[in-house]
Amino acid sequence: MTTHQPLAVFDLDGTLNRTDLFSVPAHQQTLQEFGVPEETCTREFILSAYGMRWEDYMELFLPGRDLETKRQYIRRVSQLEDASMKTLARYYDGVPEMLDALHQAGIQTAVCSNASIRYITAVLNALRLMDRIDHIQHLVDGLDKCATLGLLLDRLEPSKAAMVGDRVFDVEAAKANHVPSIGCLYGFNPSEASKADYTVRSVPEITPILLRLLG
Repeated sequence: MTTHQPLAVFDLDGTLNRTDLFSVPAHQQTLQEFGVPEETCTREFILSAYGMRWEDYMELFLPGRDLETKRQYIRRVSQLEDASMKTLARYYDGVPEMLDALHQAGIQTAVCSNASIRYITAVLNALRLMDRIDHIQHLVDGLDKCATLGLLLDRLEPSKAAMVGDRVFDVEAAKANHVPSIGCLYGFNPSEASKADYTVRSVPEITPILLRLLG
């Protein structure tokens, strides 16, 4: 499926979704259930993993544990997130208005995330943003974000594209695919986001940059 329309690609967690509101408590509870000392389960420790592929952050959270234990962890944290997401999930201020402005300008929207399709869909539904996102690119086993963004761009063949995110994975993916990057300093790792071609401190600042790049 090709569109040949300009495309704004967004990371999900720390870019559109205030993931910490429901995910940090879920991870803290699960880490303690799996025997990780309470003093280790800090908010900062958990936030440092956001944006990583699951196999990478599981090695950070449960180093040396076997694959089945890590999968049990993922199932448990997903259970807790699902239970709280519908009431606690929030988007950053200005997200719906930004997505609407892009659509009004003829720019399509996509989410490209190092997360499963189940998680991305659940979050977008909880945030009531699903109808504002035209395309989704989820994690593919064995591929990093440079590769999955490439899959999305190859599939859609947009006339122009830009990548918006808060982690180094987003900046690197944009660079690898020869599209400009916008770093969200309001997200979970502003020092990494600062390496992007453009930086913003709030969602409303994203819109004029994308309109200039893609309009």
